[in-house]
Amino acid sequence: MNRLFILHVVAIVFTATSLFAHHGTAISYDEEAAPISVKGTVAEFAFRNPHVTIRIDAVNENGEVVRWNFEHSPPRALAQEGYTARTLQPGQEVTVVAFPSRAGNPVGLVVHVILADGREILPR
Repeated sequence: MNRLFILHVVAIVFTATSLFAHHGTAISYDEEAAPISVKGTVAEFAFRNPHVTIRIDAVNENGEVVRWNFEHSPPRALAQEGYTARTLQPGQEVTVVAFPSRAGNPVGLVVHVILADGREILPR
């Protein structure tokens, strides 16, 4: 009986830990704040689980290049809307509209992306 109880506790701890690790970043973004717009060049578009990520290089107010990391929906959700791993390419100029980090870090949660020609893609 004790051994079974210990196995259950261990299983619960591991499950809770992995759920927190995956969803713990949800509290990192300020979805009540006005979205920010960051214009830059795509460095990477990672169309993989658990969430699509977009990394762009943007020049800040001091003229320094800052690598921004943006999180989006799971690839399956975006694929159902017609997006693929080739939707964005390295070197492409984009503006990412996103909810900012609560900590002020160069990260965000994508609202949508604006291409150089003004088209909006990848809506959340």
